[in-house]
Amino acid sequence: MTADPNAIRQEVIELQLRVAELSTALELVTASRDDLKDAADSLHHELEAAKHHIRIQDQMLSRLRQHIAQGLEL
Repeated sequence: MTADPNAIRQEVIELQLRVAELSTALELVTASRDDLKDAADSLHHELEAAKHHIRIQDQMLSRLRQHIAQGLEL
């Protein structure tokens, strides 16, 4: 049983094309993942900043409630 050299050559070419397509797809997925990770990191920083702002506002509100409870003039 001898293999047909033309069929083997054609199969190698098809496999090389498939590898090239998969490499391109992997690059696109990797770039997309990196972009999404950057966006997630940015959103996380914004969330932490918002939490900090809310804590500060809550502290101010608590002080205002104390002043009102004590009948102090603002």
